[in-house]
Amino acid sequence: MMNMALSKKEYFIKDLVIDDEYGVIDSNATIQDAAKKMKELGVPDLVVVEKSEKVLGVIADFDIVQNVVAKGSDPKVEKVISTMYKIKSVSLDDPVTEAFARMRDLNVNVVPVVENGKLVGVCTIQDCWSFIPDEDFDDVGLISVSNTRSAEFWFATCCTIIAFVLGVIFPLVGIFGFFSGNPAGLLSFFGMAGIEGEVVLFGLFEARGINFLFPFVNLINTNGIIWLIIVIISVLVVIFGILALFSIIFSSYSKVRNIETGFLVQFLLPILFVVFLIINWILFGVAFAIAVPTPNITVDGVGLTFSIISMILVLAAIYRDYFFRQKEPTNEVPR
Repeated sequence: MMNMALSKKEYFIKDLVIDDEYGVIDSNATIQDAAKKMKELGVPDLVVVEKSEKVLGVIADFDIVQNVVAKGSDPKVEKVISTMYKIKSVSLDDPVTEAFARMRDLNVNVVPVVENGKLVGVCTIQDCWSFIPDEDFDDVGLISVSNTRSAEFWFATCCTIIAFVLGVIFPLVGIFGFFSGNPAGLLSFFGMAGIEGEVVLFGLFEARGINFLFPFVNLINTNGIIWLIIVIISVLVVIFGILALFSIIFSSYSKVRNIETGFLVQFLLPILFVVFLIINWILFGVAFAIAVPTPNITVDGVGLTFSIISMILVLAAIYRDYFFRQKEPTNEVPR
């Protein structure tokens, strides 16, 4: 069976192999009766009907656990109709996408299939999965791939992990700094008599050198409140770096599974990481410019390069849709 993400053809319930080996239970039966029947048939779901055989919904084993067992209700008294989930049945002529959407929205696994008022089977979300086409053929992008969503997921994941390492981990552990300076020119700035080594790097939360570690919080009393602001923004860089990492991976994976995520997850959280990283650079520059006396400080070229790469990678992960386009659809059909 081909992956239907490659095709714009719409499929209907009648195109599926409908499961006609299903269990039915009356709406007035007890939960204990339903559990016994599930065990007898070896199924996790039963279609709930009235005496007239009108389909009312479905009761699943997780309904029994959540709505009866977890609440301490008596399964010998509790009725099926009070525990089942209500889902509108589909017909053989309904699109597969409609059945999939109904199950997805309720987070359930089964929808009844009814034809001419008669129950003919059940459809599962797994039955529908391979028959869900893309709503629009993706012809925008630089690289042609057979599965854009999978490619976008791995692209976004790799970009975000590298961005997190370059933009957060490296300056956090002192591999590079935002600014650097000669220890001899920073003695009065730190209020110290001597500093070993040839260079001092200003990372996220402290200045580092050989046998030298000076937290920025110690600069607040001597060099102003701006260093407190730098510490706060540095904390936000770390927090939103972590949030950007998880939100981009989550949103790209959700798209693979046809699950929509909101503006906050897809865009806002990652972009705030970029914003706070830029603000951090600006604040460092302002802090050194207003320091008295002005320290002999220069921009760390490696640190600036890595930060720019980190921000570009996050933006690339956000706008991953523009990097991949779908190969032309084939005329192959499921068989």
